[in-house]
Amino acid sequence: MAAKQLNMELFPLKENSQVPSCIHGPALLFERLDQSTKKARKFYACSAFRDRKECPFFLWVDEKMDHSSQSSTNISFSHRLLRKRYIEFKKQPRNNRHLCCTCGLLLLEDEVAKHQQEGHSLKQRIGLKELKSPSFLFTPLDNNKTFAQYLFSKSTVDFLLKTLEYLEFTHILCVGTPRIHEAIQNLKKSEHKIFSSMLLDLDERYAQFYPPALFTKYNMFNHHFFAPEGREKVSEFLKEGKDHVIMVTDPPFGGMVEALASSFTKLSSMWKEQADDGIKTHKGGGLLPTILFFPYFMEKRILEELPSLAMLDYKVDYDNHNLFNGQNKKKGSPVRIFTNISQVLFSLPLQDGYWFCEPCQRFSSHENWHCKDCGACTSKDGTKYVHCDACLRCVKPSRVHCFKCGTCQLIDHECGRKTAAGCHLCGELDHKRRDCPHRTDNYGEEIFVNNRIRKRKKIFSPTISGKRHRMK
Repeated sequence: MAAKQLNMELFPLKENSQVPSCIHGPALLFERLDQSTKKARKFYACSAFRDRKECPFFLWVDEKMDHSSQSSTNISFSHRLLRKRYIEFKKQPRNNRHLCCTCGLLLLEDEVAKHQQEGHSLKQRIGLKELKSPSFLFTPLDNNKTFAQYLFSKSTVDFLLKTLEYLEFTHILCVGTPRIHEAIQNLKKSEHKIFSSMLLDLDERYAQFYPPALFTKYNMFNHHFFAPEGREKVSEFLKEGKDHVIMVTDPPFGGMVEALASSFTKLSSMWKEQADDGIKTHKGGGLLPTILFFPYFMEKRILEELPSLAMLDYKVDYDNHNLFNGQNKKKGSPVRIFTNISQVLFSLPLQDGYWFCEPCQRFSSHENWHCKDCGACTSKDGTKYVHCDACLRCVKPSRVHCFKCGTCQLIDHECGRKTAAGCHLCGELDHKRRDCPHRTDNYGEEIFVNNRIRKRKKIFSPTISGKRHRMK
């Protein structure tokens, strides 16, 4: 699902409201503002895909609902049948075990010729050991707004499992983290039964490898379980784990944070409902214990929707993404861990340059110096921030203080240029469009627009630099 745009906003659905569905579950409610006519109109769209080529579902709220569009899930094989095929697949000799990379399907012997004739890409002679790590077999689905299957590196997986063991969590709810799930399952098979895990993912290819107790197809943008037994199995898992449950989730970075937050809150409600008798005091702001992976530059959005989370300095590496791999970037990966668990409990690897900051009571990355003036380790992006006496805060090293603008800016910035913020209707900064007091509509009527909304003018002025200093 696409992130929020300037003229489009996600609206919360009313309790027990009738909502149309597509094959990806209940739709989400959006509002689009036409900048030329100053009119807003609400519509329903697919929760998972914003590209109409991927899912064509679209319905204006003020139009009559076409019940024929409320399609049910249309998968080629049921979970039970996929598991039956998997057992048959394992019985075949290795020379006959082939995977269709195009379909993501393990092929039985009499199906291979058809897929070859259709020009599909095949991975041949699959070994039994390879079946234990399906994330290495599949071609990652890299739609950044829906799947974004950028898979964790071995160092990240090892760090996370070591941390979870130290924190004494035993039941790991893997939401969109197949590589963590398969690592845990492989630990169990090697008789290191430290954890139990269950994978919730929109990618149904994993249903071939895991039974319903270990995998269910789930849409994290609308909290939709595609099979009734999926919700039941998750409830059983949460009840069994009680206060030793933690959610480890790696959402698509192009997805809408508001929708994710709503789903995570509902999963947390399931946890509280099922494990109420066995939950000790957990100061998680209403969320079950959570580890969330997201880029540092989305911190503000994350904390707006999930204020109980805090960002760690640990740089998360991925195998199949050049930008999210520390070996290919001077600053390291931009992806961080967000969690509602006390930061002091996360021991980041000293061999990678992380160090423990006594005043902050947390680990910081090697370039993240503690600023005595700010009272914090302030760096976010992998560079050494510098303290600006005029702004009374630390800023990126690429910025200098502009006394005309009153803030630190890039050296070649345009003085007087301001970034649009706040309400798109009246221009006030203390609320968003959906909460604007000037709204007169419910479902698509014209909205009053204050005349203060105007195009930004470009002003070219010289930059005056102020002093700045480093503080370790």
